[in-house]
Amino acid sequence: MRRVVAIMTLIAIAFSLTACRGPEPVSFEELFSPYNSVGHVRTSDVESIRTGTTYREIITRLGATRDVGSGLHIAHYVVDEKQNLYIGFADPDEVCPKSGAELLKGAQPVVDDSDKIGIRGLVTDIVRGKDGITMLVEGKLEHDTSFDKASVTVTMNSTVLRDSTPVTGLFAFSEIKKGDTVEVTFNGPVAESYPVQGVAATVRIVTAP
Repeated sequence: MRRVVAIMTLIAIAFSLTACRGPEPVSFEELFSPYNSVGHVRTSDVESIRTGTTYREIITRLGATRDVGSGLHIAHYVVDEKQNLYIGFADPDEVCPKSGAELLKGAQPVVDDSDKIGIRGLVTDIVRGKDGITMLVEGKLEHDTSFDKASVTVTMNSTVLRDSTPVTGLFAFSEIKKGDTVEVTFNGPVAESYPVQGVAATVRIVTAP
């Protein structure tokens, strides 16, 4: 009987220690990835950042978000559902020279262009990742497009069509090849660099002029 009680006591202690253990820490790579959703924060969250904070600490404080950069890291946050905040850096351990209030001065109003063709052009380069691709699209600025060059991330959440026919399957982005002519609509705002950088809502592969 005593042995049973002792065993039950040990089980209870082990369960208690497990229950009190906090959540597993999230790595920086999980917090900040091209395949994450864009982070949503409040003005007060950004304003709490002090001058001299590293970019790694800023991302950790503001929470998970998408890296919309190419070469240079660019963290994209939507502030109070009204402004796009882009924070660019090369090294996560580099110190940010601005405070949160100063970063907010560079925020841009949210404009939804998800139903408009962002770019129509030729796929000139493709970098393949585990869950998507990033392609460079180059074309001409036309009456119904917004950009002539764009770095476009296509994920499993992006819709890929061949002309008007949807390409089915989780890895539809693998149908896109270098040399294809494509029309891209963006999923929300783009990073105002050159070329612009954004995530595709839809990619239409144009098979005939």
